[in-house]
Order: sequence, then C-alpha cells, then structure tokens
Amino acid sequence: MDENDVASSFNLMSLNVITFHYTLRDKSGEVLDTSGSDSPISFLEGSGTIIEGLEESLKSLEVGEKKEVIVEAKRAYGERDESMVQEVERSLLPVEELSIGDQFRAGEDNRAPIVKVVAINGEKVTLDANHPLAGQDLFFEVEVSEKRAAEESEISHGHVHGPGGHHHDHKEGGCGSDGCGCHH
Repeated sequence: MDENDVASSFNLMSLNVITFHYTLRDKSGEVLDTSGSDSPISFLEGSGTIIEGLEESLKSLEVGEKKEVIVEAKRAYGERDESMVQEVERSLLPVEELSIGDQFRAGEDNRAPIVKVVAINGEKVTLDANHPLAGQDLFFEVEVSEKRAAEESEISHGHVHGPGGHHHDHKEGGCGSDGCGCHH
C-alpha cells in the first residue's frame, strides 16, 4: 500500500454520519420544507445526498449546535440553465392529460430527470428540467442532533443505514430491492 492509498483509506474511515433538523426558507421567508420535530435527516459525509453548501456548514457544527445557513444558488441546485427548457411534441410524452405545473420523469430510468410542464401550445409542450430551486439562494435553520463515525458498510454502500437513513430490509423496499438503486 503506497502513501496515497493510506491517505485515501484514512479519509474514508474518518467520515461521519450527521443527523440534523432543518427548516428551509426562500429569500422572502416563506417555509419551503422542514424536517419536522420528529423526523431528522441523516447523511453520510461526502455521499452527495445533500447540497454541497449545506453539507459544508453542517460538518463544522457540534451536536446540539444551531445555526442559520445561507447557501448560494451555485452551491445549492445551481443556476437556472435555459438549455434545460425545451419544446417537444405532445405525442412524445408518457402521459395523455397535461396541465401547466405537472411534473413527471422524462424517461423510464429512475435517474432520468424530473421535468415540469411550463407551457402548452396545441401539440407543443414546453418542459423545464431545471430543479425547482435552481437559481435561488436558500436559507436554512439547522440543528445537529447527532454526529457519529460512519460504519464501514455505510461507507462502502455510500449511504446511511438505520433510523433517519437507508434500511436494509428487503421486504420493505430497503437496500437491494427494486427501485432502491443500491445493489449489494
């Protein structure tokens, strides 16, 4: 094992699972989302399961610490990309009835983007694949409720196991089941 392998192994083994409560607001102060008092969120550092700007702030907090965090659009869901707004033939869409504001997956793959119907003009439909919060700065109130060393299996699977995270109960839609995306 060379020096780089040792450093890489050390970094992986020092990852944490962070559990936190949050309230997300837009710039006008309207609540967009909240974890609720009984449903904290858990994530594995570096897994990409929460937005970059929020993860960076949470990593520096201690258990019980509260903080207001502003995440700029570029470090949240990115800036709006007008190339992700396209007009398509209505006949190409997987649904018959459409209304402005409808959202659906653009393909059969679970990783296909979610698109939103933004205009309907006869047989032409304009779809927007930007995240609904793209281009917006986000305002979080957070409180870290738990921080622990990640288990080896969580690191190798790339996500948290157990309460607040991912469950490996194959009968209940957990790891390895259809649609989970985790195949071990």
